[in-house]
Amino acid sequence: MIDIETREDILLIMRKFYDKLLADDSINFFFTRVTKVDQHLEEHFEILATFWEQSLFLKGGYFNNMFSIHQEVHNKQAFKKEHFDSWLTHFNSTIDEYFAGKNAEQMKTQALSMATIMQIKFN
Repeated sequence: MIDIETREDILLIMRKFYDKLLADDSINFFFTRVTKVDQHLEEHFEILATFWEQSLFLKGGYFNNMFSIHQEVHNKQAFKKEHFDSWLTHFNSTIDEYFAGKNAEQMKTQALSMATIMQIKFN
């Protein structure tokens, strides 16, 4: 398997990851009812790709406050530990299905760090 190297790689991960999230009844309501992000997925994927490009490849361009955005979602519908666990399981398994290497491991580590910080801040 190859490592994550391009924006297209990140977009592939996001599309496959969201396929899993939307199929999982334990978490999909955040995307279909709480945020309705499912109605504009391609736009959302582009934002996520910019975030991860900045994080993995230091490209810049992401200017949103990711924690603030998720705090707003949490205020509408509280995230619970099992939601973070499901999110991380789907995220990691998606990466592992398509990629292996330093960037793949960094992406999974950063996702775990973000989820951990959110759980501390939001609860």
